[in-house]
Amino acid sequence: MSVRRAALWSLLGQYSSFAIQFATSVVISRLFLLPADVGLFSIALAAAMMVSIFQDMGISRFVTGQPEMREEYVRDYAAVAVGIGWAVAMVVALAAWPLSQFYDQPGLATLMLIIAASYFVMPLAIVPAALLLRALDLKSLFVANAGSALAGAVVSIGTAAMGAGPASLAWGMLATALVRLAAVQIARPVWPRRPRNKEVVRPMLGFGGSAFVLSLSGALGMRSQDLIIGRLLGLTATGLFTRASALAGQMSMLVVGTLNGVFYPAFAKKRDAGENLVEPYLHLVACNTALQWAAAVGLALAAEPVVYLLYGPNWAEVAPLLRWTALAEMFFVAIPLQMDIPILLGRIKTLVWVNLGDTLLTLVLLATFAMWGLEAAAVGRIAIGAVWFVIYIGFIKRLLDIPLRALASIYGKSALCAAAAGLPLGLANYLGWGGAEMSVLKLLGLSLAGGLCWLVALPLLRHPAWQEFRLAATRVPILKAVLA
Repeated sequence: MSVRRAALWSLLGQYSSFAIQFATSVVISRLFLLPADVGLFSIALAAAMMVSIFQDMGISRFVTGQPEMREEYVRDYAAVAVGIGWAVAMVVALAAWPLSQFYDQPGLATLMLIIAASYFVMPLAIVPAALLLRALDLKSLFVANAGSALAGAVVSIGTAAMGAGPASLAWGMLATALVRLAAVQIARPVWPRRPRNKEVVRPMLGFGGSAFVLSLSGALGMRSQDLIIGRLLGLTATGLFTRASALAGQMSMLVVGTLNGVFYPAFAKKRDAGENLVEPYLHLVACNTALQWAAAVGLALAAEPVVYLLYGPNWAEVAPLLRWTALAEMFFVAIPLQMDIPILLGRIKTLVWVNLGDTLLTLVLLATFAMWGLEAAAVGRIAIGAVWFVIYIGFIKRLLDIPLRALASIYGKSALCAAAAGLPLGLANYLGWGGAEMSVLKLLGLSLAGGLCWLVALPLLRHPAWQEFRLAATRVPILKAVLA
């Protein structure tokens, strides 16, 4: 499957999964759960994910990025994945009672046990899914991801309607894991067996050791925010912060997540062919920033009506948090594949030290800003993003020898396009037409106007992403006629 065709399937899968998960969060938040309920689940999930870093141990990246993959070895790799994953599930189950005591929340124990059950299922899907991605079989992954998301949504909403409370989210997580396992095993069956030769799995374990440190620091940086907010500011604050962070993060994944997911195996093939990675990387940066920066500015400007329309008045305090978290996402997409490029180029040990420094600064900044309250913690996400950008821009620039002038040109053009996209919403807010009372039709109209301004700005500024947009548009008859 070609990279562009794979990207289309990845895009379809990303959008379908996002739509299902997003609709589920809206229904559950509006009808069944309060911020404190979501906060309780977020703490349980964050604690479990701090342990779940052991599950993959870099196995997915190892399988996806190998120059050659011998078929007789894949069952050995699957056995390692399952052995590690089940050990992690046991740790999560054993941590249920101590965690509930630490936060003085008995309900945490039940949530942790259900999440642990899903962690018994997930390892069986690691190697099959990695092999599908390696083969760029994004069609099968679409079926697995979209189908499992739908199953999880049905279970979550159904159990919430029956009064399960925050446990409904955990039951949905378990259902998602079970259906995804079935789908990937049907598409690419790989059942584990006891490794016959230690030399077969030794390279994977060596790779996994460094990958584990990366996963550990990444989990500390990303998941500890719920634990820190929960301890310092309480369950309700955690639920509000989680909803704002999730909405901003989902927007980024929806807009650019598919591009990054497809480009990793594509970059691996270019590396193996000895091709230069600078030009395709700059193209990826251009597409990422052109799309996501415009979306982030729009989401920040429309934070109040978006929150009220989606989640209702019980979640009104999410709006000011969403403004800051949406803008912070602009930093995190400005340097795509910041973990994958060093791994592909054999610089994983250097990446480990860079990532550890980034994580330490993230924890310090988050805890410091949280001491001044919930909105200050959201503002802290911008400070964290800026520090993250400074760290990784220098690292990736040195690895690929990227000309800074080319990067600066892309960033400048993307910033101007984002400003053009936000112009209608910004003007509406200035004139007093915005706010929580904005109707759906007015919000859609202003968003559409912003999109048209963005489309005008792209060719005027000769943005590199314009060519990619024109190419994609030729596949849509209406847009093809407009652009002809």
